[in-house]
Amino acid sequence: MDDLLSARRLLGSAIKDVLAERNIVNYALSEAASFKEAMVMLDQKFDFAFVDLHLPDGRGWDIIRSLKANPEIIIAAVTVMDDRKSVEATLAAGADGYLIKDVEPDLLHYRIARLMAGEPSLSPAIARMMLARFRPEQDHQTDPLTDREREVLCLVGRGLRAKEVAEQLKISSHTVRDHLKSIYRKLDVTSRAEVAIEAQKRNLT
Repeated sequence: MDDLLSARRLLGSAIKDVLAERNIVNYALSEAASFKEAMVMLDQKFDFAFVDLHLPDGRGWDIIRSLKANPEIIIAAVTVMDDRKSVEATLAAGADGYLIKDVEPDLLHYRIARLMAGEPSLSPAIARMMLARFRPEQDHQTDPLTDREREVLCLVGRGLRAKEVAEQLKISSHTVRDHLKSIYRKLDVTSRAEVAIEAQKRNLT
């Protein structure tokens, strides 16, 4: 379920590829482009559901909660919404996974495959966000990032592009990209959305 046709096509293609790998040929895919369309489909029986959270006429976690009236269904949010409130509302509604949309297609494919295999699937940054709720605030001295990397993380977390970060810090765009590569590696993130989560977790935004 997604209000964007391009997102539905990308997700549908990944799902079909995973089903083909599992040698599942007899299946039906249903799509909904809005909260209202999804509500009409609730009486149908589904094995899996992939739900966008930010719909023009409602919130995806309300759909997830309704679908979970059948506890056998496996549901993942597939979204760009990465704030703590959205994550907590979605998991509280019963979601089995929380996937960030703007990861590479191969990574999206992998996480869908793990979900269909019965493994809960959370993007690494989302998992760390939830774990951080039960841990003391991270000491700056134990942070794997350098001071300069934290500066870059702060600006990227606020939505600045590499060129804008370079201008603000008075360094080259090439140096910014090198810092970003190091940040991605150290924090095990794969997308700008996950970088934003890490910045938020560190109170840098």
